[in-house]
Amino acid sequence: MHIDWTTSSAATIDAVCPACTDASPKSVRLNVHSAVPPNPLLPLALCGRCGTAFFPTLQQPEYESAQATDAALAFYLEQGAGIDVMAEPLAAIDPSKVRRYLEIGCGFGFSLDVARTVFGWSVQGIDPGFAARAGRELLGLDISSIYLRTPADAGPEPFDLVLCSEVVEHIFEPLGFLSILRGVLAPGGTLLLTTPNAGEIKPETSAGVLVPLLSPGYHVTLYSREGFEALLRRAGFTAVSVVEHGPTLRATASMTEGTADLSRRLDRARYLDYLAERSRTVAADTPLGLGLRYRRFKELTHAGRFAEAREAAVPVIEACRARWGLELDKPDALPSMADWPADIAGFHDRAPFSLCGILYCLGMAAWLHDDDRERARLYFQAAGEAGERARAALQAAGADDGETDDLAWRARGYAAGILAWSDPLAAAGGIERLEREPSPVLGERIPPAILGGLRRQTFTDLVNLGQYAAADRLALGVEDDLVQCGPEETASAAFALAILSVNHRKALKTAAGWFGKAAEASRERGGPLLWPALYHQAEALAAAGQKPAAADALRGLLSPAAGLPAVPADLRARAEKLARSQRLSL
Repeated sequence: MHIDWTTSSAATIDAVCPACTDASPKSVRLNVHSAVPPNPLLPLALCGRCGTAFFPTLQQPEYESAQATDAALAFYLEQGAGIDVMAEPLAAIDPSKVRRYLEIGCGFGFSLDVARTVFGWSVQGIDPGFAARAGRELLGLDISSIYLRTPADAGPEPFDLVLCSEVVEHIFEPLGFLSILRGVLAPGGTLLLTTPNAGEIKPETSAGVLVPLLSPGYHVTLYSREGFEALLRRAGFTAVSVVEHGPTLRATASMTEGTADLSRRLDRARYLDYLAERSRTVAADTPLGLGLRYRRFKELTHAGRFAEAREAAVPVIEACRARWGLELDKPDALPSMADWPADIAGFHDRAPFSLCGILYCLGMAAWLHDDDRERARLYFQAAGEAGERARAALQAAGADDGETDDLAWRARGYAAGILAWSDPLAAAGGIERLEREPSPVLGERIPPAILGGLRRQTFTDLVNLGQYAAADRLALGVEDDLVQCGPEETASAAFALAILSVNHRKALKTAAGWFGKAAEASRERGGPLLWPALYHQAEALAAAGQKPAAADALRGLLSPAAGLPAVPADLRARAEKLARSQRLSL
């Protein structure tokens, strides 16, 4: 999908902001073709007052008449549905305070199913779309295929909790819609909402995130945090909170303070239990069954529970073998993907839409659990290609997938970085190519944040392995990245830069500076590199003949400020020995 950012700064559109009602002329942020035939060009207007963006020329699509292909539904079930992301807003509520739960725009109904299964709530959904009809059948849910036009459409009894996730951006008259939602709440009830974050509409946002965020032809308004809060208050809610969560806004609205806490997070153990329980009711070789089992395998892998993940992978591998003939337990025998078609039906004839994620998780297990780096490299290499092939097929249908985008780039980086143990120069070269060359199928550039993380990890691995010549090729990029890093990342990278400066560049003063930066970054949280960094800073300064500065560093170690962690006894003894041998005045 082509997005045209080259709009004239003088071009404006006369339109009223749906969030804050500002009526001044709006600048055009970008132009993009609708994904809905006949695919007209849509300008995205930007409100200069609240930062909300909207498509003023968009015509409302007819969701109730839309018919999904089998492949589109399979993508959603196997990969696209972020069940944990959809269910996480429910964590903001004390479950004991909810008896009746309503979800507007529930889609397939995963959040309803989680609420029913995990919390035991009485659940009801309203959604006119195709996915809701499928979920009503496959999950046995109470979902009405209608639009919510009045409070009466939800039934005679009010609800303790209403969730409206990724819906309000589709609504052409949001104020009236939110007023209806307020009308279905019981006294003291809570409305939870999620919607795309207009703050992420920028050229540097990856396509896998930006295309679903824009969803041109379907999304009419993309709210800023300020604009969304203003809209909710205009709808009559008095207790409103809106927070940014990456490309998503999360909000709670009520007439009573303190009914929700958006800082709470999903209980991952209960999420795993849900996936296991629901998987037992669905065959593994169906899109729903495979999707549930893959998500459980992925969750266990990301948690580092590799023994359980290995067991969870078995039905996933068997289903892929039975349905597509893929031998996923043999990474050296995976088929070439060069001739895979760039359409979703054609792709799904060859593989599941979760293939990239499956291969990625198998690679992580091979690397971190089995210590089989070559097997892991083959998995990562295949995951990178599978992810881009899947995204090419999705983009041809006007869609994309952010997780697949992220995992495919990381897989490519790990396929290169893991060579640090066997071919260090090739590892460095692979990371350099990721920065220099666009992706082979879509011609995209690696997102800077992912590149920076991969480069720092590979650089640190090379330094720890003593492969200094290879590490030196990445050092300048690592230095440049540090301005974007948090304290923990800064400490680790600075420490590795210091080691490289001492052992390879023979630059003791430079090394002392990097050790000092590592100590400074570690100090705030008492990180594990604080005391080693101070000791090695003192050692480097002493060797460079700067004994007063070396003494200052050692004083910070031998007489630590209150609130910092204890200095390990062996490191304290080494510091005292250094002070004596160098005759440092402490």
